[in-house]
Amino acid sequence: MPKDSKGLLSKRLSRAIMEYNLIREGDRVLIALSGGKDSLALTWLLHRMSHSFPVSFTVHAVHISSEVHPPELAPALDKMMEDWNVPHTILDRKLQSALRPGQEPNCFICARKRREALLKFASEGGFHSIALGHHMDDILQTLIMNMSWQGELAAMPPRLEYEKDLLLIRPLCLVQEHHIEALVKDMEWHIPAKHCPYEGESRRKEAAALVEQITSGRDSLKYNMYNSLRNIKRDLLPPALLD
Repeated sequence: MPKDSKGLLSKRLSRAIMEYNLIREGDRVLIALSGGKDSLALTWLLHRMSHSFPVSFTVHAVHISSEVHPPELAPALDKMMEDWNVPHTILDRKLQSALRPGQEPNCFICARKRREALLKFASEGGFHSIALGHHMDDILQTLIMNMSWQGELAAMPPRLEYEKDLLLIRPLCLVQEHHIEALVKDMEWHIPAKHCPYEGESRRKEAAALVEQITSGRDSLKYNMYNSLRNIKRDLLPPALLD
């Protein structure tokens, strides 16, 4: 990893924004701030870029707090955003309130409730896009999971028109996880870790291990896997199933 991790990530973020038309002139971008390393890096980078990027835009970070987070996480994020001068909001959404009588909490219900809160905040606030912290490794892992578990050739698009006048964007799509880890280490960010008792990540961990095995952890081979998603030779693939 080059010593100038900030410069490298800024270049790849800029490339993704321009290549996929992720941010348009005058956009108000809502950043989903979970408090993990990926969303922290995305927030820091996008906020910096908003002051100098050729396309004028603004950012606002929102953290949706619940029982799965350590109690010290929200205050720590609040202070960090204030130190960075990032406009932000902390929302408290308890998972228990989404459960029916006798229903046990699980990862699906938690994710749905957080997604609903995020979309409602974006809609009521008049934001043009929601920026998510998924990086290239996340995209490749999702590809493997969908191929093996769902029988689908699908991953995570950098840009998705979710609703009228609302985009879901993934500006870190050209960034690999170890780049983010290097930035977090260089910047010495210390945030309380989330240890969710309902999070089922075994399939993603299996997919992550497989991606590392296929590519031997090499950046160039991960880029080749990613580029295969936009370099499709349809005549060399089985035809679509007929109804």
